[in-house]
Amino acid sequence: MSSSPVRYFEPTQIRAFRSSGAVHPRVEIIDEFVILSAQIKRIFPLSNPDVYLSILDGAGKEMGVLRTVNGLDSKTASVFSEELDRRYFTPRVDRIDSLKQEAGMWRFNVQTQRGPAEFYVRNWRDNAHEITPGRWQILSVDGARFEILKADDLDSKSQKLLDQLL
Repeated sequence: MSSSPVRYFEPTQIRAFRSSGAVHPRVEIIDEFVILSAQIKRIFPLSNPDVYLSILDGAGKEMGVLRTVNGLDSKTASVFSEELDRRYFTPRVDRIDSLKQEAGMWRFNVQTQRGPAEFYVRNWRDNAHEITPGRWQILSVDGARFEILKADDLDSKSQKLLDQLL
């Protein structure tokens, strides 16, 4: 099995467009080739979300890596931003209204930046990860991700409820 070196792209080499009705954007590497159904993935989604973006073709083969979004033209930057927001959207938990154990799972009722949400978590220790001190990423039973950016900034009731799990 041979591996080829990673190809890096500069922002000035890239143009992205969203065709009407297309699920994924079209990405052009100027004067070289076009990826008709491109996928954009963050290589470091939590620690460095705007640097090192993997650009893949429709079959999931990596075509190259964009070092940074800084310097993309405005239309391409907008297409990349929409694509990444869709792929990586993680609601931010601003408040925990209630937390109850039901049938071996924890039922969360929370307030997020997009309004109220309810989700269930099984096996807290396996599905909640402290990314940095006080920053938690939580995976619900249906595969949705939620994030607490800074547990110490939650109101006192939310902190007490969260303490039940920690």
